[in-house]
Amino acid sequence: MSDTLAGVNSVASGLTGSIANAISALPTLKDQEAALTDHPDSAGAEGRRGGQHSPWDAVLFDPARAEGTFLLGLAAARLGRAEAAIRWFRRTVRLQPGWADGWAALADAGRRAGRWRVAAAANAALLVLAPAHGAALANLAMLERGAGNPRAAVRRFVRALALDSGQAGTWNNLGNALRDLGATAQAAAAWRRALALDPGQADALGNLGGALRDQDRYAEARVLLGRALTLAPQHAALHGVLAYALSGEGRLMEAERACRRALALTPALADPLCTLGLVKQRRGGGDALRWFDRAVAATPGHPLARFNRGLAELESGALADGWSNYACRFAAGRAGRERRFAIPEWRGEPLAGKRLFIWREQGVGDEFLFASCYADAIRQADQVVIECEPRLLPLFARSFPKAIVRAEQPLRGRALVEMVDCDVHVPAGSLARHLRGRLGDFPPRSSWLFPDPARVLDRRRQLDGIGGELRVGIAWRSQLMTMERQWAYLPLDDWGPVLTVPGVTFVKLQYDDCEAEIQRAEAHFGVPIYELERLDLKNDFEGTAALTANLDLVIAPANSVAELAGALGVPVWRFGARDWTHLGSGVRPWYPSMRVFHPRAGEPLSAALGRIAAELRRAAVLARRVGAEAPGPRLPARPARRTHPQAPSLRRH
Repeated sequence: MSDTLAGVNSVASGLTGSIANAISALPTLKDQEAALTDHPDSAGAEGRRGGQHSPWDAVLFDPARAEGTFLLGLAAARLGRAEAAIRWFRRTVRLQPGWADGWAALADAGRRAGRWRVAAAANAALLVLAPAHGAALANLAMLERGAGNPRAAVRRFVRALALDSGQAGTWNNLGNALRDLGATAQAAAAWRRALALDPGQADALGNLGGALRDQDRYAEARVLLGRALTLAPQHAALHGVLAYALSGEGRLMEAERACRRALALTPALADPLCTLGLVKQRRGGGDALRWFDRAVAATPGHPLARFNRGLAELESGALADGWSNYACRFAAGRAGRERRFAIPEWRGEPLAGKRLFIWREQGVGDEFLFASCYADAIRQADQVVIECEPRLLPLFARSFPKAIVRAEQPLRGRALVEMVDCDVHVPAGSLARHLRGRLGDFPPRSSWLFPDPARVLDRRRQLDGIGGELRVGIAWRSQLMTMERQWAYLPLDDWGPVLTVPGVTFVKLQYDDCEAEIQRAEAHFGVPIYELERLDLKNDFEGTAALTANLDLVIAPANSVAELAGALGVPVWRFGARDWTHLGSGVRPWYPSMRVFHPRAGEPLSAALGRIAAELRRAAVLARRVGAEAPGPRLPARPARRTHPQAPSLRRH
């Protein structure tokens, strides 16, 4: 939302009695227009002073007096003639340099005209005259923020609030500057302080609602935004923020109405245009790209619109344009922070003789996917340095022995401009733009991650203690379960068709706390789900990779479990809606060992799981037939427990 202007704009509030009286006697707009039009700066004193009938006339026709030029500036400002106001207020401060109100008025006129240097210089002069002028500090802070200096803005806002902590508008503006710095928790606290001082502060309500929306707390955001719109029903941007929150809740028809309300008020407002494109896309409309293009036309380079357009292009198979627009993910806030380096970014030029630094940018699942490009980069460059999530360091170091693999440095330990002992850098998600320009560029390799052979053997011995023709690992949700993403997952209670397939032994790969869910499913479906004791599926990726490599199949939705299985070359059945990673194909070309199961048009997600159950039943019958023909003893039906205190064992819930 917009900034809230500080009190310095009401320049008449602190004037002397005579000037205040003169302002109260200002003529009508028509008379002001005539005065400004007819006023001859060079007219004789007699002509200028003739016909005086009010305190206004006494000063208006004498531009040698600061009060007169000041009043003429106010008249120009009221008429919306900002440049004329600047000229009159400049004359005012030349005539009377020590008059704080004149500098305050000049600062405000400069801001309204977009003359930031004029406004900043006037505010600075005002602070020389009145160092404790909180409103001038606040307005100067707003100018700093507008110039792209949020840290300086925060310092000035804090100084202004130290002088007067009761200014709700200044707290709102401080929150905006803190948001610019990525200090979201502190920003939200500032907006809440503004609302405690003034519950009717629509800008603060909108800002806090937008922050909750960005945290995927859509229902809470909707309530705050509704309050803000009650106070400011004609605020187009607020309707746009509400539309995005409604879209996140899945209330697509309401979101479309909010978008159209925003656009009825301001037709060229980019954010609701972009949100309308998302709504159209999710509702299956074919004109989503048109709305993204309108958003980009309204605000050239609008990063979120370009990013969303890029995802739509990638999903349709338009890879060249899609990768180009996907590069806007940092500016759109859809990836980690964009980092600055002292070396240039790799743009696809030859890498022979060069050292390339690849840095991680998104979640672990994305890291597995983008790592499918690492081997190609290693072949092309003289040397490659790969940065990875610290938990992945041993797995990546083994899998890419010709590269130097480093753990990602904590954010607090990084310099603003990072120094890396390489020639060029590239974010991991940008490798595909240069190495996967068409589907034919995806190599047919079965895997690119390789688990520890010793741990694989150890897990194999453990799994030999359970029966069943097929050993199937299962996971059913992502760690990041936002309101927007929950439609892509099904709770374990809905897995009955899969869990009741005979001849299948299920092994838990879900990496969060799910003990109660598993016990409920076991009791309901009468099937054990085995778990490797003392294996931390969330943090021990070496152990998890070794376990996964021993399974016959993994069934999972869009989460890191499915991505890891595919990167290891383990057969994996992934269910869910199509997304951009399909790249216009019926598969996910990144993973040769992966099959995808999509709900058909109009079907619920459970329909895809039902088809998986049918395929699993056929696979179990085939495995049983093969097992019956194979020589050797059958496996015991109960898990074998190890007695060594440090050795993990399988257990059933």
